[in-house]
Amino acid sequence: MPPRLAVAVCLTAILGVPALAAQLPPGLLERAETGDAVAQNDLGSRYYAGRGVERDDAEAARWIRLAAEQGYAPAQYNLGLLHFRNRGVAGNDAEAARWYRAAAEQGYAPAQAGLGYLHIYGAGVAESHVLAYMWLELARRGAGNDFARRLYAGRRDELADRMTDGDVRESRRLAEEWRPGPGR
Repeated sequence: MPPRLAVAVCLTAILGVPALAAQLPPGLLERAETGDAVAQNDLGSRYYAGRGVERDDAEAARWIRLAAEQGYAPAQYNLGLLHFRNRGVAGNDAEAARWYRAAAEQGYAPAQAGLGYLHIYGAGVAESHVLAYMWLELARRGAGNDFARRLYAGRRDELADRMTDGDVRESRRLAEEWRPGPGR
């Protein structure tokens, strides 16, 4: 048994930690280094969470930015989230909104919801309940599971309670007319 694996097995027995928790999936780093946006985003997300590598927000931001700049919507959303949370990059709501918008315009539901939330409070974008409702409705439609659909619909409905009927109609019209576009 190689010494590294023996140490991992001993730690597993002592701490109850999975033996391979400190390792990356085979080939992930290599794919990321060759420019694979999916791998870059995955590697960055692992640095962000400390999964298979030591947690490092600067490395997370570096890998995620590489994928985001290629137009990969999940990475654009993640980079916006890093700006919003001030993790690995300077906290900046306008930058968060810029990256959320890039992903939202491709139809990426989490980014659409994030952009909707920013419009509710005017964080990095103009405060607009009409646009917030529109983005939340688009996020609801594109959500990948029932939990997310209910979450986005609930926030949209809470917002609608504070809007005029005309503003809600306008938001719905904008959502109906909206079409996804290409990545940056």
